[in-house]
Amino acid sequence: MPPDISNRTRVSVDKLLYSRDVPSIMPGVCSDPNFFETTVEPLLVAGREGDLCEWLKKNGLIAKEQKCPNSKCLTTDKMQWHRARVVDKFNWMCLACKKRVPVRNLSFFADFKCELSYALRVIDGWCKNMPLSDFGGECKNKVNLAKRIYTACTQVSEWQLKKIVGDFKLGGPDVVVIVDVFPDGNMSLEVPTTSHNNNFSKRVLCIADTAHVPVRVWASLLDGSNKENSKIVEMVKNHVMLGSTIVTNEMLYPLLHNLPGIGEVISTEALMNLDINHDHKSLKNLETIWATTVEACIHLQDLSTTLAEQHLIELQWRQMYGFVAFPSLIQHIVEYTAYQNPKCPPLPSIWPTN
Repeated sequence: MPPDISNRTRVSVDKLLYSRDVPSIMPGVCSDPNFFETTVEPLLVAGREGDLCEWLKKNGLIAKEQKCPNSKCLTTDKMQWHRARVVDKFNWMCLACKKRVPVRNLSFFADFKCELSYALRVIDGWCKNMPLSDFGGECKNKVNLAKRIYTACTQVSEWQLKKIVGDFKLGGPDVVVIVDVFPDGNMSLEVPTTSHNNNFSKRVLCIADTAHVPVRVWASLLDGSNKENSKIVEMVKNHVMLGSTIVTNEMLYPLLHNLPGIGEVISTEALMNLDINHDHKSLKNLETIWATTVEACIHLQDLSTTLAEQHLIELQWRQMYGFVAFPSLIQHIVEYTAYQNPKCPPLPSIWPTN
């Protein structure tokens, strides 16, 4: 039987269960959650291709200037911006040798043979976790193209998460961190249902830092081996900061309750003892906190292991940036492109520097 919850921890748990703050904006990101609708979408209509290209240049998504890549051309002048009968309606042209370079050369869009407006709509769709079918209808080629853009967005998000991997040291002194396993724990009051027959073969360890709103989640597939318990303990030790208060299910409690440096470990059984009139308020609040994560864990059951891991990366990225997903991903695309190609322009001044 888990010990009674201390008075100090009771305060932290009460904050977890009954108080949720206004979402905070990630540093260095445009704070308008409707950035796509208010700023970008009006530029995607026919006839505004020039305005769209200027916006892309201003924000570092395509080059602001271009030198002639023709090694036999002796000019030192920059290439000129010209109207052209191409999908982007413009290109770069060298006045000396007449060499032409696409406006999307060496950019995130370089490998996608579609209108820039379509690519931006698909990027927004990825940020909103929209199904691929919304971008193709009956056209298989369009669906395949949208899938490639989605994959590229996932690559950018994975690069960003690896770059800030230190942020996945979750919790800290007096911070409540929830540790649970899908589908075995207390992430949902109802038994999750699925349309397939694999009986939830993919189990997922999920760790949530409740100091962030929405909660910041780290998640990893479990391999189902006999070493799984020791793997869970190691992952918790690697990702939960000293001084944290851990809330976990009854199955994990024996594994975690003696972890060195942890402020306190509380089982959901002890948490439920705080509920008035046995109304399951504690479990209902945990279900609310885990809702997005549970949805992702259900969805990945149909995926291969590789795609399931990608899906967890997307989950973690959206938990961190979802409130301002589109401007965040645009910023990350600019940084990722500059990292892949140092000749690309630096992060544009339109983004806050704080």
